Amino acid sequence: MGHPMKETWHPPARAWEEDDLLQTTPRFVLVRAAPTVRRLLALFSFLLAAVPAVGLVADIPILFRPAPGDRGIDALTLGALAALALAVMIQRPFARSGPVERGLLVLAGGIAIGQLLGLFQTVPHDAGPTGESAAIGILALTSALSLRRRRPAWPAMLLAGTAGMICLTAFLGYAMGIGRLQGALSPFAMLIMGPLVLAAQISQARRPALRALFRDDRLTRVLRFELALAALVPTSLAIAIFRFEQSGASAADAFFTQAMILFCCTGVLVTGRMRDRLERERRELSRELQRASLIDPLTGLANRRGTLMMASHAIHAAERNGRPVSMVICDLDHFKAVNDRLGHGVGDRALQTAAMLLAGRLRMSDIAGRWGGEEFLFVLPDTPLAGAEAVAEILRHALGEELRIMPSGDIGTGPGGKALTASFGCAALDTSRPDGFERALDAADRALYAAKRSGRNRVESAPLPMAGVG
Repeated sequence: MGHPMKETWHPPARAWEEDDLLQTTPRFVLVRAAPTVRRLLALFSFLLAAVPAVGLVADIPILFRPAPGDRGIDALTLGALAALALAVMIQRPFARSGPVERGLLVLAGGIAIGQLLGLFQTVPHDAGPTGESAAIGILALTSALSLRRRRPAWPAMLLAGTAGMICLTAFLGYAMGIGRLQGALSPFAMLIMGPLVLAAQISQARRPALRALFRDDRLTRVLRFELALAALVPTSLAIAIFRFEQSGASAADAFFTQAMILFCCTGVLVTGRMRDRLERERRELSRELQRASLIDPLTGLANRRGTLMMASHAIHAAERNGRPVSMVICDLDHFKAVNDRLGHGVGDRALQTAAMLLAGRLRMSDIAGRWGGEEFLFVLPDTPLAGAEAVAEILRHALGEELRIMPSGDIGTGPGGKALTASFGCAALDTSRPDGFERALDAADRALYAAKRSGRNRVESAPLPMAGVG
């Protein structure tokens, strides 16, 4: 029967915030799966790096230089890419980088910087020195992974995109037969770096800039399909047109293809971002409208519709569990006189103060609503009629002792003012009857009028009508 002095329940605003949606709703299941996908991509790159590593150790050229004349991958580039793959695998999604992860990133970045400065000139098996593009790609990836938790997210995304463009350049060189571009990356470097670029971008999946791509709803699935078309269609058309052209493709053709792919993908992403923003604004407006339809704007309690909806849920739960439910109707005494003498502004402040005071004496599971005018309805789950009477007495004493209307119109506590009292009617609810709520409401209403007739500022109870009685 205990009723801790806690604030009553009302629809919480935080239930609709984006972070809570991220953690609780299936729409963001792909965002929560992003760390696993990122580790799988990094594992694929690490295992793929083992193939040329075996070739370099065992002196099997085909394993590190799969096609004659192609630039092979050297040991330092391979080591830097393997270090990046390990760093991605041990990353914790939203935590700071650990010492091992930082050490691997420093190792990969140091190798890339050394190659760019010409400090390392390793020439394994007459494959030729590693191109500067590989070192630039590794350095860009290292920087992107180092900035993965920084705000804003666009520097990390841009750096990872730079490494991705180097991979795309090499791919177009091989696919279109452009010898000048084939040397941008060796085949193995391209295949190892590509998944790491995706992993670096996926690590930003929780950021708003990319979150729109990782939801699981119809609009997002359409956006991902459009993005795939924006990347694949220009690439396929360019390969089909330039590969079989008699004069052959040139580097300018490949760069034009890259520009088209970038333009199409950027257009899709910008459109998707704008569409996501409009959809979010629509959802926020819908939530505000829903909240406005359930909450009384003056008191902050549930209005009649909200009270009925929450009471219905509580009654169904009580019916399933076989628990008692009671209700209390409260009506402020002589409230019309307050409005007439002091004005409706004072009456509104008195209503607000009374609502806060009454609701603050209820449990979180109790339902408090403004039933109309100066009348409040409280639905008390897991409470028999005797418990409802005790709660009503607590509310009556709190209201009469704490809420004072001063002659100046101020609402407060202390001497010198007139107490604002209330009358209460209590009734138990028969959850086994389909009309149990209506019958209990009618019984509590009769008890309230009995309290009014008996002099006000009191609590009365009325039992439910017997079965078979009108």
